[in-house]
Amino acid sequence: MSGTTALPHTSAAAAHTAAGRRIGDGLTGGLRVFLAAPFVQFIDPADGVVRPQWRQRLSALREALLDAGHAVFNAHHNEGWGEWGLPPQECVPSDFRAMQCADVVLAYPGTPPSTGVALELGWASALRKPVALLLDPGTTYSPMISALGEISPVLQPPFDGSWSAQCLDRAVRTTLDWAAGLGVRPGPWSATELDPALAYHRHATDRPDTPAAESAAAETVVPA
Repeated sequence: MSGTTALPHTSAAAAHTAAGRRIGDGLTGGLRVFLAAPFVQFIDPADGVVRPQWRQRLSALREALLDAGHAVFNAHHNEGWGEWGLPPQECVPSDFRAMQCADVVLAYPGTPPSTGVALELGWASALRKPVALLLDPGTTYSPMISALGEISPVLQPPFDGSWSAQCLDRAVRTTLDWAAGLGVRPGPWSATELDPALAYHRHATDRPDTPAAESAAAETVVPA
C-alpha cells in the first residue's frame, strides 16, 4: 500500500454545499467537536511544550470551529500546550469523557500517524461517532485508519497539508456541512453548564491561564 488511502465513503465534493451558505447551517445549538491531533511528536524537547508552528496551526483550526458556533475539546489547549500537562491518570479519563460526549470528531493523525490519535479514533468508532480525517497527502496510513469508515461514518475533507487559512476554512466548512447532512444534533449531554467539567470550550477567550501572547500568535497560520 502506498500513498494516502482514499476513503470510499462520503466524498468531499458531495459534502460541500453551495457558495454563500453559512458554516454548519442546519445545526442547532452548536455541536461538541473533539479535535484530535498528535501531542508528543509536536513537543519541543528543549522546553517541553508544543512547537510554535503546531501551536499556531492547531489554534487556527480550533478557533475556526469556535467561530462557527461549536464547542471544542482539544487536549493541547486544555493542557497549556504542554506547560501544565495532566498526568496519565487524569488526561486519559478526561479524553475519554470528552469523546463520549462528542457529537463529531475532527482528527489529524499526523505524519507519522500518532498512536494516541489512533486510540482516540478507536474510541470514536466504538462509540459510533462521525469522524472527519485530515490526512496528509503522500502519507501511508494503517488500514485501521484508512478503513475506519467500514464501521463508523467517516469523511475525508479536502486537505492539502499546507495549513493555510483557505485550506483550514474549506476543511472546517466541509466537515460541518457533512455533519449537518448526516442529521447530527447536539447529544443528551449538551447542556452548556456541563462544558467546564468536560473540558469543552465555546469561545476563543476560554483560555485557562493562557498568556495573551498566545492569542496574538495563533492568528498567524504557519504554512508547511
